[in-house]
Amino acid sequence: MNKSRLEAFSDGVFAIVITLLILNVKVPETNYNDLGKALIDILPAIGIYVMSFLLVGMYWVFHHYSFTLIGQLDGVLLWMNILFLLFMSFMPFPAMLMGKYPFTTLPVIIYGSNLVLANATGFIMLIYLQRNKNLTSALFTEKIFTKQFKTYLSVNVIYLAAIFTGFLWPAISCIIFAVMAFILIIRSVIQSGVGTCKM
Repeated sequence: MNKSRLEAFSDGVFAIVITLLILNVKVPETNYNDLGKALIDILPAIGIYVMSFLLVGMYWVFHHYSFTLIGQLDGVLLWMNILFLLFMSFMPFPAMLMGKYPFTTLPVIIYGSNLVLANATGFIMLIYLQRNKNLTSALFTEKIFTKQFKTYLSVNVIYLAAIFTGFLWPAISCIIFAVMAFILIIRSVIQSGVGTCKM
């Protein structure tokens, strides 16, 4: 399969996912006099929407970057990418759970577990490329591999810590997810360059 065709398919999935996230935020069904209080009540849902939007956006940027490291596709990479998109397309569901039941244990665990699975899939793809150099582009170097390896490992450790924290302090877990989204976005900006585009 042509690499550009898979990228176009992946972009379409990301576009749908990032659109579906807003369905979590419902217009309050209340009279105007109570609208202020009703808007305050949906602030957690809005916060989860913003965080999830930024996370999915970050994954899209990183997905685009990852494909610059791939020279050609085989069946394994094709299906690992589809598996990754499975976890991305699942994102609106735990986001809706967290919006409806803010700062509670089970939604936080489901949300975090999905992030871990998405990250783990990307991690396995990276290892697979390292062991099949014939599939890589000229941009895939040992330095890039080591850098990406450490990033995947550290992010998943933090996500796992957030999941376990969710059993006792789910609100803290939400903060961890939000902080990680911010850090990863800053990292992607630095990696892409400021005032230019290296991707």
